[in-house]
Amino acid sequence: MSNPYQLIVFDWEGTISDTLGLILHTVATEAHTLGFGDVDPYQARQYVDLGLAQALRKLFPHLLLTQHEQLIQAVQRAMITRPTEVCLIPGARETIQAIHDAHIDLAIASNKGQHSLARALHTTGLDSVFKVTRCAGQVPAKPNPQMIEEIMEVFGQNPSTTLMIGDSATDMEMAKNCNVTAIGVDFYHQSKEILKAAGALEVFDDYQLVAQFLKLPQEFKGV
Repeated sequence: MSNPYQLIVFDWEGTISDTLGLILHTVATEAHTLGFGDVDPYQARQYVDLGLAQALRKLFPHLLLTQHEQLIQAVQRAMITRPTEVCLIPGARETIQAIHDAHIDLAIASNKGQHSLARALHTTGLDSVFKVTRCAGQVPAKPNPQMIEEIMEVFGQNPSTTLMIGDSATDMEMAKNCNVTAIGVDFYHQSKEILKAAGALEVFDDYQLVAQFLKLPQEFKGV
């Protein structure tokens, strides 16, 4: 693999974990259960800024007001009663596995709680590749650089051989605070300019593009 990075540090929520995807999955499941029809996930992502009620009106314009209320309540109830479910950003698992197969060290730096992250990693099976994590509560929250500094120390890497991948300005700022290169991911198409302004070398909206940036094997398809 012909790139300079021997350690890649990922953020979790919005980078690997698809918070929006979990909501869309819940909407699709509850709508199907109620017999209200199917959801086009690509169309649904276009309505993320509208809020749940407005988004559901766009997705299910044929429903009566009472049916809309029924669906909203079902989705809200499901989100409360199934809090351990985790959806991953499309292509994330395959990209991470390809990085692991290339013998590049992997870690997570997240402002998510340690126990919550450990549970999510176990649920998704990604605890087999992410052996080292740092979370808020263990060390100061981002953009303080201590998370990534400790991770580099564990792996014996330095800023020139380390890459940060995240979806927020604080991820970029944390990396910049310890001279680590960072790339941004903007899967919800909301923050490209913010990420660039915070120091992202590049910003991608598809894991296939991340794979190309990392020069992963050509047979890797990313999805």
